[in-house]
Amino acid sequence: MRRVGRVAAVVGSMLVLVACDPAASPEPSSSAPPTQDLRPTQASSLGPARNLPKPVLPESARQNTKEGFEAFTQYWFDTITYGLETGDSEPLREVSLPDCKMCNGYIADAGQVARGERRHVGPRWTVSSFEPNMILDPNRNAIAYFFLHESPSQVFDSTGELVDEYSPGVDESPKVIHATYKEGRWLASQAGQA
Repeated sequence: MRRVGRVAAVVGSMLVLVACDPAASPEPSSSAPPTQDLRPTQASSLGPARNLPKPVLPESARQNTKEGFEAFTQYWFDTITYGLETGDSEPLREVSLPDCKMCNGYIADAGQVARGERRHVGPRWTVSSFEPNMILDPNRNAIAYFFLHESPSQVFDSTGELVDEYSPGVDESPKVIHATYKEGRWLASQAGQA
């Protein structure tokens, strides 16, 4: 019994010495886990935009009216800009038909951004002089003609080198959009030069 008591006392003394010895205590972690920066960051030559709010479909854009068609068209362009700047093409996909060539071109451009191959700053487009024809074509599309005001924009490669730059202004050539309304929402089926 005495031997066990003595061993316990020696071990206890050693534990006290180790606990008091700064060299024996574990080092505090010098690298805390990285915290994610959740602040919205605009696109630049350094990288794509981060944490930007997704475009919000206005209530008026849900209506099968001339005003609804125009609001939808503006929203559609807003989803393109969002995709180009962030690499997230999901909002654009949600309002585009699968066989829309113009839509798929912008979805592919957003994919380049998502893969780090390109960085887009802008453009932001504003639809004006919107003239819709609500009489459906044989493909059950409504058609509208309009003009676009475009903000300045830049395209950078993966190293941040400027590869394209566009001046602001109004494109004097009219544009056209074909869209179908079904199940309570508009979907773009094609867009481009009139």
